[in-house]
Amino acid sequence: MIYAPQTLQAPFAKLLICLATVTLLIGCGAGGGQGLDENGNLLGSGGGGGCGGGGSATLAWLQDNVFGGVCTQCHTGGAVFGVDWDSESNTCGNVGRTSGEISTLMVIESGNPAGSYVIWKVENGGPNGETIVGAQMPAENPPLSTDAIQKMREWIADDTPGCSAPRATVAAGSTAARLDEPESTGSESGSTYAEGSWMDVWNESLRVCTLCHSLTPSSPRCSIDLECPPNGVVLTADNYFGVVDGNTVAPFDLERSILWNRVTEENAEKRMPLGFESLTQTQLDIIQNWIEDGAPFCPENVVCP
Repeated sequence: MIYAPQTLQAPFAKLLICLATVTLLIGCGAGGGQGLDENGNLLGSGGGGGCGGGGSATLAWLQDNVFGGVCTQCHTGGAVFGVDWDSESNTCGNVGRTSGEISTLMVIESGNPAGSYVIWKVENGGPNGETIVGAQMPAENPPLSTDAIQKMREWIADDTPGCSAPRATVAAGSTAARLDEPESTGSESGSTYAEGSWMDVWNESLRVCTLCHSLTPSSPRCSIDLECPPNGVVLTADNYFGVVDGNTVAPFDLERSILWNRVTEENAEKRMPLGFESLTQTQLDIIQNWIEDGAPFCPENVVCP
């Protein structure tokens, strides 16, 4: 079964409500997904065992009392573009993972809490007043307590004990790395994502596009001699439905897919990515095969991390 956008929208209607505020990268409340009280403490904890106090900055404590909490209302089972917080292994998978909202940051950068986007999200901004994309996390819940965030900071600063060391970078020139890659994802391209999935295509072929095609573009040309995102097209990892819209990408139809026409444009002055080397043949093949297979979010019979 191949998932085209129109078939995904109905079963993921509730998910898209979450995405409106949660998007791709978050850091949230405490164990069991039951939510937080008005002080950011775990409901039912009495303030002692949840986000508000007690415990230590270990992976186990954070999983029980922070990552495994309200975040899992949306971020579980790989439903939200592969970003899970529902187990220690999946939490470790976010260490070194490039943020889908601000591609120059990692979700969790081991040893650097100030540079970890999860901290930005729960504090509603960066250490120097930088703005985040979307809402402060946890969405539709009170902010986390100072104690909970401090434990997150301590764990990250201590090089995320409990998570194994990074094994490889996620993209050429990037220092971000994924941890605890699933034993079988269906990928043979070296990507940490399932071959033929949207996340694999974005990671392997379209990541460079987010320099301009993003709500937080980092290209120095943006706002100087280039309006970003160009033509309003956002090619970030969390915008699958905005990309596979029958126009930017038309499932099963290369000729109707504007994205394909732009990356294969013969005129170098018009070919995407503008101002960079053309995509390699391998990158083009990944895009072509994906579109011709129906541009699925996740291919049939494949586990998408």
